[in-house]
Amino acid sequence: RLDRETSGVMVAAKTDAAHRALAMQFAERTLEKSYLALVDGVPRLLSGSVRAPIGRNLAQRHKMAVVEGPTGRDAHTDWEVKERFGLPAALVACHIHTGRTHQIRVHMKHLGHILLGDLVYGWKAREDLPVPRVMLHAARLALTHPHSGEPLVIEAPLPADYEAVLARLRQAG
Repeated sequence: RLDRETSGVMVAAKTDAAHRALAMQFAERTLEKSYLALVDGVPRLLSGSVRAPIGRNLAQRHKMAVVEGPTGRDAHTDWEVKERFGLPAALVACHIHTGRTHQIRVHMKHLGHILLGDLVYGWKAREDLPVPRVMLHAARLALTHPHSGEPLVIEAPLPADYEAVLARLRQAG
């Protein structure tokens, strides 16, 4: 599943057997999920890994947060800066090893880099950078085909609204 405003790759099963096989791959974390995120600010490091548990934000139940203790569930995100912009912002590739609700949004905020357009997690709209939605794109999904057993890689090109924000960032930089 993808968050409402997230663009990109989705997979659907046509049969019950395919659904069970895909669900098992998700549960066993044997597939690879890669995203592109546009974040506010530029990370100091070129890449990193976040291993921080995620659970419901106790003050605002519609949000998730990094939480310690029994309510936090294991979450692991690897990230790498792909491009830096002058406004400042950065294009970051994120590879998630777990699949927690809002995982990339929460982990990037935890690092101090809110996703552009993410009003839920603190993005403040800016006149110099109009952003139509949360700038998160499910770019690639690698899995085992549930029927043939062959490796299957599905990639989704960036949508027009994402490309427009990228162009604006490149122009400003």
